[in-house]
Amino acid sequence: MIRWIIPEKLGTAAYGEHTREEETVEVDARTLVDKHGNSPAALLEKINQGASGLSAGHKVVVVCDFGVSRSNTIAAGILARWKNLDIDQAVAEVVSLTGESSIKLDMVETLRIAFGHKHGASNRDNILITGGRGFIGAALARRLASHLQVLAPTRAELELLGPTTALDRYCRQHEIGTIVHLAYPRIYTSNDAMGESLRMLRNVMDACKTNGMHLVLPSSWVVFSGYRTSGMIADPGTAPRPRGVYGETKFLEEALVHSAVENGELTATIIRLSPVFGADSLRPRLIRFAQQYLLEGRTIVTHRYRNGLPRLQLLFVDDAVSGIAAVIERGKAPVYQLGGTAAYEPREIVNAVAKLLNRKAKIEETLIDDYAANVFLDCGSAEREFDWRPATELETGLRHTLRWIGESA
Repeated sequence: MIRWIIPEKLGTAAYGEHTREEETVEVDARTLVDKHGNSPAALLEKINQGASGLSAGHKVVVVCDFGVSRSNTIAAGILARWKNLDIDQAVAEVVSLTGESSIKLDMVETLRIAFGHKHGASNRDNILITGGRGFIGAALARRLASHLQVLAPTRAELELLGPTTALDRYCRQHEIGTIVHLAYPRIYTSNDAMGESLRMLRNVMDACKTNGMHLVLPSSWVVFSGYRTSGMIADPGTAPRPRGVYGETKFLEEALVHSAVENGELTATIIRLSPVFGADSLRPRLIRFAQQYLLEGRTIVTHRYRNGLPRLQLLFVDDAVSGIAAVIERGKAPVYQLGGTAAYEPREIVNAVAKLLNRKAKIEETLIDDYAANVFLDCGSAEREFDWRPATELETGLRHTLRWIGESA
């Protein structure tokens, strides 16, 4: 089947899946590789063949194995030449008209070189925050905006599950030098979320590789969630042991980034965070749950696991953001960890909430036939390099959080 870009004049197809007709020029892109390494001259040869066919009044069909990346890249080059379009504009038009979002950025970059376009400028101080309208992202954007150029587009403005070429074009237009990748599916514990999160990260990584941008990937303590301990300190060199979809997804994200860095494809920094709380967040859910039940005078049921009580190394959002900002501005290590100064049992958190609400907590425990992962992050490298340490006491952080819950109710 031919997907027409210029109706009945220029189209793309998988090799062998279109009817060959007289007066049709077939441009075969299968001799190219669908990745980095093609010579600009090889692309120009295919583009000139197609443009000459159009000039002679013929139909032109560009083919490759699947009719996806190589064929659409060559078609974009033909379209750019035929209509005198900018490369990015031609690529966007091809993506729109074919519905194909999988054009490889390596191919597009070689196409730019073939047309004599120089690589656009980037500025490390121009920062794109994906998920920049979310809980941590919005707080980080506010902090960095005072001295850096920060962009935090909505999903409508930049869809990370869409064509990678759209992200690439956005970064070029705004001369982005650093991407802080916080975007994540709203429902984060499903198998679908794993696929979506890895797809988003892969698109971000491809854009970083092509444009020489630095990637900052906030991760989580959950890469250690498979450990069964009553209390374990994990430093940046501790071997990850994830459990569950969310932990496994974060582990896979880190592995993808580590692999790309080791292959010399990009530069990146990973920041592992302990559970972050504060205004504008529904997590950890225990805080909102406790507030609701205390106001209603109901008994709060907490959990005891086979290895004892769980504990949360809570980190207030302002402290998390100050640490992330320090890493963005001065970080040199591949991995940093940011966590709270103390870990709290559920009973301690509930009683702290009760004190602020001037209520008496009624707490019962139920046994869970499983293990809690009481793993706490060693934040020594951030403290040594940036003099970073959490500054917000639990009671202060909870007061801000409860005020927001009350105002948003």
